[in-house]
Amino acid sequence: MTMIYHHGNQRMADRCVRVGARTMDRGSTMSLERRAYIAAVVAAMLWGGNFVVLQFALKHFDPYLLAALRFACVALLVPFVGWPGVPWPALLCYAACSGIGQYLLSTMAIQLGLSPGLAALLMQFQVFISLALGWLMLGESIRATTVVGCVLGLAGLTGVLVMGGSKAPLLACAVCLISAAGWAVASVTMKRYPEGMLRLQCATGLICLPVVSVVREVMLPAAPSAIQTLVQAPLHAWLPVAYLVLASFVVAQVLWGQAIGAIGIAATAPFALLIPVFGVTLAWLFAGENLSLRLLMSVAAVLLGLGVHVVPLALKSASGLRERAT
Repeated sequence: MTMIYHHGNQRMADRCVRVGARTMDRGSTMSLERRAYIAAVVAAMLWGGNFVVLQFALKHFDPYLLAALRFACVALLVPFVGWPGVPWPALLCYAACSGIGQYLLSTMAIQLGLSPGLAALLMQFQVFISLALGWLMLGESIRATTVVGCVLGLAGLTGVLVMGGSKAPLLACAVCLISAAGWAVASVTMKRYPEGMLRLQCATGLICLPVVSVVREVMLPAAPSAIQTLVQAPLHAWLPVAYLVLASFVVAQVLWGQAIGAIGIAATAPFALLIPVFGVTLAWLFAGENLSLRLLMSVAAVLLGLGVHVVPLALKSASGLRERAT
C-alpha cells in the first residue's frame, strides 16, 4: 500500500514537472515573440526619425559625408566589439546590400532629385521583395493576410505622399528601388546569421567607409574637403549626426535583425510600413508640419494594414501555445 501511494505521488510529481515545463516554455515563447514585435516597432520609429533629423543634418553636411560619418563612427567600435563570426562572402554581401544599398543608394537617390517622402515610399517595396526572398530562399510561408495587409499599408503610404506632391525623377526612382532590393537581401543575411548584429554592423561600417568616400569625390568633385566641412561645422550640427549613427544605423539595425532572427522575415518586414508614419508624426511634433484629415486617414490605412498582418499572427501563436500546453 505504501509502495502504491509512493508511486502515485511520483507520477503526480512528474506530471507537475511536465506541466510546469510546458508553462515555462509557453511563457518564454510568448515573451520572445513580444520582444521581437516591440523591437520591430522601435526600429521603425527610429528610422522614421531620420525624416526630421536629416532636415537639420543636411544644413551642414552633404548626404555622402553623412553616410561616411555613419560608417566611420561605427567602424571605430570594431576593436571593442570584435569581428563578426560570419563567412567572408556573407559579410561582403551584407555590407554591399545594407551599407551601400540600403543607406548609400537611398542617399544618392535624394541627391539625384527624389523627394525624401517618395524615397520613403519606394524603400517600402523592400517589404514585398523581402517576403519573396524569404519564401524562395528560406522557405518561409506567406499568409494571405500578410499580403493583404501590405497592399493596404502601401496604399495608405501612397496617400500620405500624394499629399506632399513628391518629385519623382526616373533615374532617382530606379536607384531607390535598387536600394530597397539591397535592404531585402540584407534582411535574408540577418536571418541566416542573427547572432552578433552589432559586430556585423560595425564591420559593415569599416568595409563601406572607403567606398562612400570615393563616391563622394566622384559625385561632388567641387565640394569642400571632408576635413574642411567637419572643422567648420558648429557643435549643434553633431547632434543629428549622433542620432543618425547611434539610433538609426546601430540601434535600429540591431533591433531589426533581432526581430528577423526571432520571428522571421515574413513577420517582421511589414513593420517597415510604419517608418513613414512615424516620420510624419515626428515631423508634426518637432518640425511643425501640419496634419490634414486626408493625411490622417491615409495613416489610419497604414495602421489598419499592419493590423491585418499582425492580429492573425498573434491569434495563431496564442492558439499554438494553448495546444502545446494541453
